[in-house]
Amino acid sequence: MLAMTTPLGTGDCEALGDGWLLQPVEAWSSLAYTVVGLIVVFSAVRSAPPERVMRVAFGLLMAATGIGSFLYHGPQSVGAGFAHDVTFLLTVWFVALMDPASSLGFRRGAAWLAFGVVAATISITLMIAPTSTNALTGVAVAALVLSGIRMHHAGGINGRWYATALGLFALSLMFNVLGRSAASTCDPDSLLQFHALWHVSSAVALGAYFISMTVPRNQEPTR
Repeated sequence: MLAMTTPLGTGDCEALGDGWLLQPVEAWSSLAYTVVGLIVVFSAVRSAPPERVMRVAFGLLMAATGIGSFLYHGPQSVGAGFAHDVTFLLTVWFVALMDPASSLGFRRGAAWLAFGVVAATISITLMIAPTSTNALTGVAVAALVLSGIRMHHAGGINGRWYATALGLFALSLMFNVLGRSAASTCDPDSLLQFHALWHVSSAVALGAYFISMTVPRNQEPTR
């Protein structure tokens, strides 16, 4: 089920080469997620115990997202498509579920259980139906938007980090559209790949968004 049947990344503009990294620009840029993730992990040292766990978990998920995307655009080994999809989806769902847990009255243990159930469901779905990625991504993004609305009601969001995240999210969406193979802006042989810019901008946006929610994420449960 996880075997590669067609080359990956064909919709992301960059031409497929014949070296170890089939799409080198997009492979190396994928590691932006890993870099941001490791920065968040290292920042956990200065955090209180509950937030420390959250930062380490989010940072490791981000690091895994970078590795999954690197495998997808680079060596394209067996299971690379699954690794690419599941790591990104779980990172988004982690933020969407864990950020608003306290403001909704859920203890951290219950939030972790919910995340575990979601992680298992997504993993099984991707193994059974690998083409369900777009639908799963749509649901994950909707959950993140609803989570953000809830966090606004909770208050205490760091405005500077939040504004940075929103601006970069908008920019990354534009890069994603411009970087499609069907777009008029696509130049398969160029070293400037818009999909690579999507990797960098979306990675920083996710990190900034996570940091912006630190205070409301750690409030006491409301019930």
